Amino acid sequence: MKPFLNNRILEALKAADSIFLCTHIAPDGDAIGSLLATKLLLEGMGKKVTACCADPVPKRFLSLPGAAEIVKPEQVFADFDLAMSLDAADMSRIGACTQIYDKAPVRLQLDHHGTNPAYADENEIDSGAAATGSIIFRMLKALGQPLTKDMAACLYTAISTDTGNFSYTNADPEAFEIMAELVATGFDFGSCARQFHLMREAPWLGMLSRALSRLTFLYDGKVTMMTVVPQDYAEMNALPEHSDNLINYGMYIPGVVLCCFVNSQNDEVTKVSFRALPPYSARRVAVRLGGGGHEAAAGVTLKLPLDKAVEQVMKSIDEEMNSHS
Repeated sequence: MKPFLNNRILEALKAADSIFLCTHIAPDGDAIGSLLATKLLLEGMGKKVTACCADPVPKRFLSLPGAAEIVKPEQVFADFDLAMSLDAADMSRIGACTQIYDKAPVRLQLDHHGTNPAYADENEIDSGAAATGSIIFRMLKALGQPLTKDMAACLYTAISTDTGNFSYTNADPEAFEIMAELVATGFDFGSCARQFHLMREAPWLGMLSRALSRLTFLYDGKVTMMTVVPQDYAEMNALPEHSDNLINYGMYIPGVVLCCFVNSQNDEVTKVSFRALPPYSARRVAVRLGGGGHEAAAGVTLKLPLDKAVEQVMKSIDEEMNSHS
């Protein structure tokens, strides 16, 4: 098990009475699981904790312990001794939570994105960690706090979703060591696994059908691209969360080494996600466009209409593919 390295973060948490926690916009399983596990950990230490996210909690995570207590920034009026961001690769990713985070006299962060610029007063960033949830588990151990069933459910959500249910290459030995300790608590592993990795709502399936209907092969079958447009969301009665993980289907094809999912939000904004297998890098493709992420998974939000966004995306993909030709 890897150690938690920044003792100043541990001392700051021990000294604080009131703590503001936040995570990134468009939260995924690592964001919500990490937020809730940290809230439970700090409350177990007797702290007064407010957990916040600028965007709603996706429906499939609402069953997690404490999920109903996550508030939006406009619901927060108190001042805090300390603020900590979780799983947010840069300040812009916490959205409207920034106004609260910035006011705190002490600002901390935990994250596992290699592009993170270390924007807090004290940072614990490990791009080698499978998920931010792994770093929180290390922090729990360093603080000497007990691991409860509720914490285990949240940390399982964080780590399992960011490792593709332990199928991605970032599922390192530490992730499995942590998983063994989580299961040993007796939390309802079966129900969590079914909820987060097997169950899909009808709008999600509808969006998958639209994405697959537009799947195209590029670079002699080495690259795939899928697209969804605002009309798809309207016709499928879908929410933004109903496009989560659709990109992975572009990688489930023999011979594909890089894929992208182009998600047109409206006429002005296009979100693009990337996945890649070594030696190709999703992070490099995204960084060229102003985004970030990991070597295997990354993304960017472009303030461009769909056609213009695709032009820029293709230029970056072309550079990546040609660099290994």
